[in-house]
Amino acid sequence: VRTSPLLFSLVDKSALYLGAQKLLRTHDGGEHWEVLSPDLSREQPAVPANVGKYTSPELATMKRRGVIYTIALSHRDANGIWCGTDDGLIHRTTDGGATWADITPSSLTAWSKVSMLDAGHFDANTCYAAINAIRLDDQRPHILRTHDGGATWQEITNGLPAGPVNTVREDPVRKGLLYCGTERAVYFSIDDGAHWQSLRQNMPATSVRDLVVHGEDLVIGTHGRSFWIL
Repeated sequence: VRTSPLLFSLVDKSALYLGAQKLLRTHDGGEHWEVLSPDLSREQPAVPANVGKYTSPELATMKRRGVIYTIALSHRDANGIWCGTDDGLIHRTTDGGATWADITPSSLTAWSKVSMLDAGHFDANTCYAAINAIRLDDQRPHILRTHDGGATWQEITNGLPAGPVNTVREDPVRKGLLYCGTERAVYFSIDDGAHWQSLRQNMPATSVRDLVVHGEDLVIGTHGRSFWIL
């Protein structure tokens, strides 16, 4: 596990969630943990053609090694949780982990990374997903949106330049206002992702790994160029 998602619920303030290959939760600051999911990674990840000469018979039967890379908690219901893995799967539970549904879009393959999930602030069935597919030699931007709980997904990247997207966030106050971070800049959309515009301004060209709206500020976390606040 290189990057472990760790976050508090905004509904149940005592609940802290941790992603490994399974989803864990503690109510006592980490003294005791409970397992809320089975292994949510791919049982048998396929090996893509771009691996080339590094393909081996062992790769075809290697042990599963994917992990939960991103967790999105409902802003309305403590039992609503979305999980995305670094091997291209998305799962959802609406009953606190008692049952899970695999809602992975058909476009996601084994070496796609679900880099960030963000649960909708205005609708329990809405979620946004940033997909990083550079391990598949795919340098295109990928952001997916669902408004029906993951039954269907739409790609929303119109206006974004070539390059992977690391994060996507919905504004908590203005419906339809989205932000995303790429390997070079920040972009925003005022129509729920139908069109994107640059929010670069005076920021240096740098990898944007996450975004958060805090009060009236947009806080941007970069990889190597500090924090920026708009």
